[in-house]
Amino acid sequence: MSDHTIPLFIFTGFLGSGKTSVINHLLEQFSKARIALVINDFGPICVDQALIQTGPGEITVKILTNGQIFCNCMSGSFIDAVVDCASYQPDMIMVETSGLAKPAPMLEIVSFIQQRTHGLVSYGGMVCVIDAECFTSLSQVLLTVEEQAVFSDLFILNKTDLADEETLIGIERRLGSLRPLAPIIRTTQGKVSKDVLLALSADLADRPHTGSRYNGWGLQGRPRNCVFLPELPYNETQLRSFLGQVSPSFFRIKGFVPSQDGLWCVSTVGNQISVTNHALSNGIPLGLVCIHSPGIDGPSLLRTNWQSEVGTSCNLTVSPR
Repeated sequence: MSDHTIPLFIFTGFLGSGKTSVINHLLEQFSKARIALVINDFGPICVDQALIQTGPGEITVKILTNGQIFCNCMSGSFIDAVVDCASYQPDMIMVETSGLAKPAPMLEIVSFIQQRTHGLVSYGGMVCVIDAECFTSLSQVLLTVEEQAVFSDLFILNKTDLADEETLIGIERRLGSLRPLAPIIRTTQGKVSKDVLLALSADLADRPHTGSRYNGWGLQGRPRNCVFLPELPYNETQLRSFLGQVSPSFFRIKGFVPSQDGLWCVSTVGNQISVTNHALSNGIPLGLVCIHSPGIDGPSLLRTNWQSEVGTSCNLTVSPR
């Protein structure tokens, strides 16, 4: 890293792979640094903002919602956010992309950022967090998963405790074929050393020159999302039962819903379901962002199963297509 530039590190990886956990572990280690953090969420509310553990360091956070930052509809806002972050003279800028990020236009966007900052911001590279349990199946049906790998410079193979050795070796071979020579680090719970970031080298010459292969979203089309907010009363057992019924039909469900004495933080990826207690806070947006294939009627599935499992009222907000 040059002493005269601000390195820009981009973290990608499909929905639920563990990007926020990785960033939290890094922020803890960079506790004395000034960090600017840009968080992008595909849905209308930013759940990850409440999950970032800023710790004792000096953190500036900017939020971008309702899309993915490499799309024409959001790239301008993303460039503006990074340029604004650079004006605070941080030691580095970290970007947590949406799990549905399509980074093929990334280099062009980075070039605009460098022009706008007169070279003050330098590109440090892109880190791709891989879900060891889900990568193989997801990469077969979603072009986005492969696209994220092809344009990355370092792989963090996360959740290795949920996959056997044969599966891990198969994933590593697949990643090696998509992005030869990019380092692969195995871990669980997103635990990585800051040294991997400091040593990251973005070899721009070795990247694909075109992302035309990744135009569009693949056979299933652009994923859709809605926000689900149940009304009390219900208990944790009922909530878990409901999630067990609907989660396999969704790419990702995450967010905060009210409990009797606070909040429950919900995170699901397929059969991986987490429900944890969280302190009540006025700054936390309520609702579960539910991302699904356009081939299913997500809102109806949620409403029907909630009525069947719990029976209380619920509110659903469907994002525009």
